[in-house]
Amino acid sequence: MMVNPYDDSRLMLALQIDHSRVAGFFAAHWGNKDFARLEPYSSVVLAAHEHDIGWWEWEMKPSTLNDKGFPLDYHDGSLKYLGQLRLDFYKNAVDHVLPRDPYAALLMAMHGVALMNAGYGKYAYPPDRTSDPRVKAYVDQQEQLRVELLEQLRQSEQFKSFTSDEQIWTNYEYMEVFDQLAQFVCNRYPLNSKARKLGPTNTLNDVHVPVRHGSEPVMINIDTVSENRAVLRPYPFDADPLVVSFPVRLVAKRAYTDPEEFLAEFYKAERITITHTLASA
Repeated sequence: MMVNPYDDSRLMLALQIDHSRVAGFFAAHWGNKDFARLEPYSSVVLAAHEHDIGWWEWEMKPSTLNDKGFPLDYHDGSLKYLGQLRLDFYKNAVDHVLPRDPYAALLMAMHGVALMNAGYGKYAYPPDRTSDPRVKAYVDQQEQLRVELLEQLRQSEQFKSFTSDEQIWTNYEYMEVFDQLAQFVCNRYPLNSKARKLGPTNTLNDVHVPVRHGSEPVMINIDTVSENRAVLRPYPFDADPLVVSFPVRLVAKRAYTDPEEFLAEFYKAERITITHTLASA
């Protein structure tokens, strides 16, 4: 759950599962004269769309508060507060998608591992957590699944043409881009707010953004020109501008005495829709 100041008296709660749908929306619109379309399209879009669905196992009843009694933000330390559940629901999400689309499940598994091993050692944040025995067991199991799935996909008539090492790791990098961009859009309000200290920067934490085969990756810069509009350089989408919306809940901006008090506010909360516009320069 992404917990953001909305105004002086209220917090805005954006669920991870709704952030996940925003990531899938960005994936669906990816590609133009400068950026290649995703391949295999529906599998990569599905992976982005479902990458955080496991969070629903907790978000259906988000009964954990942080140390100050506030609703638990995803950067408060989900592993610290949720423990094994945090690892299990990422595994369960992969298992849920696997029968429908093994290629999407492969990318989701890689994304889940990357959140625990510093992006396969490429990123400084989130940090490598594999010294925790619970995390190591999770990573080992998901990496074994990755090996097995890749072998199966390379024998598949449907997917084998998309299973070179270059293609797999490019599609994994797309997953990180879609996740970072969807976080940036969903984890602050208004869009040009400076209140958020942890999470993607206006260069998406300098993640490498694939362009097309044979071209060097680039970095995207996000210029939040107003409360609900941002300019992206370079611009990667097939619609310009691209309007994106997601649902949120508004609750009182205060500490809660216990989880039950917060859950009463959570379930009764006013629902609104946040809409932003992304455009080229």
